[in-house]
Amino acid sequence: MTRAAVHLIIKNVFKGTAEQIRTRDPAQEMRAQQIERASAHWLRHTAGSHMANNQIDLRHVRDNLGHESLNTTNRYLHSTDDARHQDTERHHKIGW
Repeated sequence: MTRAAVHLIIKNVFKGTAEQIRTRDPAQEMRAQQIERASAHWLRHTAGSHMANNQIDLRHVRDNLGHESLNTTNRYLHSTDDARHQDTERHHKIGW
C-alpha cells in the first residue's frame, strides 16, 4: 500500500468521524473541524508523544519514529510541561 493510499484511508476515517460528531451534536462543530484537520502525520506525533511521556526509552521512540537524533525525539516530551502546568494550577490560584 502506498503512502498516498494510507493517507486517503486515514483522512476518510477522520472525515467520517467528523460527520458523526456533527450528526450527533451540531454544537460540537469546532471539535468536528479539529478532527477533519487530523492526518497520519498527526497520528504519528500523537503516538510519539504518548511513547515519550510514558517512560519508553527515548532511544526506542527515536528508532520507532525513524529519527536520526535524540534531539528531534526530545520534542515529543510534554510530560515535564504538563506537570509544571498542573503544579502551577494546583498551587497558584486566585480565589475569586
